[in-house]
Amino acid sequence: MNDRIILVSHLGLATGMKKALEFIVGEQSQLHAVELDEAGIEHFKKKLTLLPNDGQCDSTILVSDIPSGSPGATAYSYFAESGDVRLLSGMNLPLVLDLVLSSAIKPTEQLIPDAITAAKETIQEYTIHSTGETEDDF
Repeated sequence: MNDRIILVSHLGLATGMKKALEFIVGEQSQLHAVELDEAGIEHFKKKLTLLPNDGQCDSTILVSDIPSGSPGATAYSYFAESGDVRLLSGMNLPLVLDLVLSSAIKPTEQLIPDAITAAKETIQEYTIHSTGETEDDF
């Protein structure tokens, strides 16, 4: 499959997520980041129109920061008439890593639920119970 993955968020998250992912796995030509900033929603829409679209992708996967947020809703509306578009919310690094690394080997119908499952499995709680002793007590 040839999926285009677009991270959309409020200021700072999408580009930070893209940078973190590319720090780990290197540059990814199918991954893009667009953020809503102080310039407003019309400026955000303009940035969406500037994304490369060579017509080679089978589908567009939008990953937004929060459900029903302006970046995700606006991007979904913009791309909805351009073909196969999916919108995921709850952007996190394990989710995006799984989408990027598996998009070449899995069909979109399998890629998305597998990535969501993998991302949920990475959310864990660790608790440290203190004994009340400090290092000086030894």
